[in-house]
Amino acid sequence: MSVVALAGGALAGCEDAFAPSAGLFAAVCAELAAPEAAVMTHAQLEDLLGARMREVTRQLFQDHLTLRAGNEVRREEVVDAAGVGRSRIERGRHRMLATVFGKVTVVRIAYRGTGVADLHPADAVLNLPDGMHSHGLARLAA
Repeated sequence: MSVVALAGGALAGCEDAFAPSAGLFAAVCAELAAPEAAVMTHAQLEDLLGARMREVTRQLFQDHLTLRAGNEVRREEVVDAAGVGRSRIERGRHRMLATVFGKVTVVRIAYRGTGVADLHPADAVLNLPDGMHSHGLARLAA
């Protein structure tokens, strides 16, 4: 059964969104098939795969965030906890997120108002921390 069938069609049409990740994975496979890899020790292979697959995983994370950003739908009404609305939007607002896999960029819509802080509902959906370090990275540091 395909991944698309398993996801109930949710991934249909987004194969290109993960092309950067697929390209990195293909490069790792080619590196492992090269003659130089045939003479590596298991420790060298572990080091190689640890580094390469961390980058593949970071790119998968980035590709997913990019896909989400492209699918983010403008909300009709956005208000803060005090009931103050935001009447303007700015698409493409960026913020960095340091994850256990490396740094990624989160792109989302900013909802703006005069004299008030911008709101980013996508940050809440992702449960992003206030700072740059992900919850997973904070757990590792603790």
